[in-house]
Amino acid sequence: MRLRPLLTPITVAIAVGALIAPTPVAATESDADLSSSTSARETPTVSIPVRTVPSPVRDGQNGTIVMRVGRSAPFRVIVDTGFSGLIVFPGAWDRRPGGVRQSDTRVSYRPASIGRVRGIKGSAPMTFNGVTTTTDIPFVAATGSNRYIRQWTDQGVYGLLGVGTKGAGLVNPFSALPGVLGLRWSIHFQRTAGATAGRSGEILLGAKAPLRSTMALRMPYLGQNANGAALWNDHATAGCWRFGPRPETCLPTQLDSAFNITRIKGARFRTLPTDSDDNLRTGTLVRWAEPGSAFTGIRYRAGNRASVDLTRVIPRGQAQIIVGNDLYFDNVVTYNTVTGTVYISDPS
Repeated sequence: MRLRPLLTPITVAIAVGALIAPTPVAATESDADLSSSTSARETPTVSIPVRTVPSPVRDGQNGTIVMRVGRSAPFRVIVDTGFSGLIVFPGAWDRRPGGVRQSDTRVSYRPASIGRVRGIKGSAPMTFNGVTTTTDIPFVAATGSNRYIRQWTDQGVYGLLGVGTKGAGLVNPFSALPGVLGLRWSIHFQRTAGATAGRSGEILLGAKAPLRSTMALRMPYLGQNANGAALWNDHATAGCWRFGPRPETCLPTQLDSAFNITRIKGARFRTLPTDSDDNLRTGTLVRWAEPGSAFTGIRYRAGNRASVDLTRVIPRGQAQIIVGNDLYFDNVVTYNTVTGTVYISDPS
């Protein structure tokens, strides 16, 4: 997905402040009042390196990071903004690590990126590059594998880290990190070929929204999770789209960092031009704009490369766009859970 930036973004480091649960009434574009302590606001951000790995089963690439659960050894997990919570795959550890509590509660989840997962619920503090959550976080230890999980573990990836803001029975661990580290973060992946070969991507905890961005997308407020962190419906960010010469249509838009194709869903799209695999015909111009904007934020031509420009049409059900992880390779995506805003900006 090729970004056509209207403005050049400036990345600003933000300090760690007191963790305060926001409400939509109090949310504004500035959250500088989250702490009355100047020294607290001057604490630096935390950078987590992102390694790009090939996607199993499908073509494309995925971003992964290393984390700890309780006192476990570090292990690698997929970064998934389309899901909330941690699923640990079989083989992540031989025996239960210290600091991990395991229950007898059996649960079942179905993240789109790995299919149905059955497991046992547990809880533990979680650590990312030296920063640990302020409380134990529930997670699921998978008790079996499917073909997706097996192909992930074959290449040394032992979990799915859902960092979505919607919540779905589990908790996004980022939301329980101390201060503003748990309120704002940005995500950027790097491709393994071309000019970015050999470079690491980055998740920047505490990242302030860019002073200038290509698009600022709003998420509907959903309340708070069990720990008091704000929940926002990141499956329904506002977005306005045009496919080829068709008129613009504004509809719920989800950003999914674990899926390597963009999906156009809805019965209204059954007449879009597609190939024999139901992919949007190569060369079709796709334009995406912030609601109310006179400018196109992102434009690209549909193609056949996963994690780059592959766009599938699913002509049934309610209308929704699910943007694939090409967005995270071509842009920096910043989440602000105080204001319920997702910012998309140029990584250069």
